[in-house]
Amino acid sequence: MATEILIKTGSTPIVFADASDYSDAASGLARTHQIDLTSLGSGSARQGAKADLGATRARVWVVSVCFEFASAPTSLEVVDCFWSSSPSSTAASANAGWASGSDAAYLGSASDSVGDSVHSLEYIGPMHVTSDGSGQPQYEAIGRLVDPMRYGQPVIFNKASTAFEGDAVEMYAALIPIVDEVQD
Repeated sequence: MATEILIKTGSTPIVFADASDYSDAASGLARTHQIDLTSLGSGSARQGAKADLGATRARVWVVSVCFEFASAPTSLEVVDCFWSSSPSSTAASANAGWASGSDAAYLGSASDSVGDSVHSLEYIGPMHVTSDGSGQPQYEAIGRLVDPMRYGQPVIFNKASTAFEGDAVEMYAALIPIVDEVQD
């Protein structure tokens, strides 16, 4: 019998969402780390709290997001998602792209704009938005993260024409582990 190497979804996603607002009722994903995406403005970026992916971890993570807008954005505009890797567990130490390691506005370097600074981060992918406005959460699996570092945090850059919703009930960015499994 041949040996097969299959992939399976790991059991413990890392979910960045707001502790005071987020409800897992729609997604089924329990919040594990902090990011408050409430009212994230067009042209602005937000970073989440640094997470530990584990000493032994999945090689690949699917990145799934949900964002909701205060009013209807223009179809096919994007919200870009990035990752700031780090070899350190300390929030403010050794983060790529001038990330702070804490849930806060992402400002990038002191010398460059946010749009320029995000190029120092690992690009995960875009969420292509629809023209649905308030009350219409938009879900998408936007890409894969393969991170050689143990620690890191997401950076969400709203490049759509309107701000995010004034609450963060449905909004999250989740890393869902994809695990290799050997079967005989």
